[in-house]
Amino acid sequence: MKISNHANIRSQQRGIPKDYIDIILKYGTPVRRQGDTLEYRLHKKDKERTTKHLKQLIQSIDKCTGKAVLVDSDMEEIVTVYNLM
Repeated sequence: MKISNHANIRSQQRGIPKDYIDIILKYGTPVRRQGDTLEYRLHKKDKERTTKHLKQLIQSIDKCTGKAVLVDSDMEEIVTVYNLM
């Protein structure tokens, strides 16, 4: 998403790096505001839900270690899956 010059300046002044903006947009709750805009907020509930999801993702990544997926060269079809060890 493109960031306006104004938002870029304000993020620097307020100590809100681009990584934080990305997290808020991805995991926050949108709230409709005037002027056909949306405000994204990261509430405690959003944090708890996201933390739980990321912990589950880390567990899944651990379980995927040592496994492989073979795909065709066009990345259109999975040919097979197997264990590496």
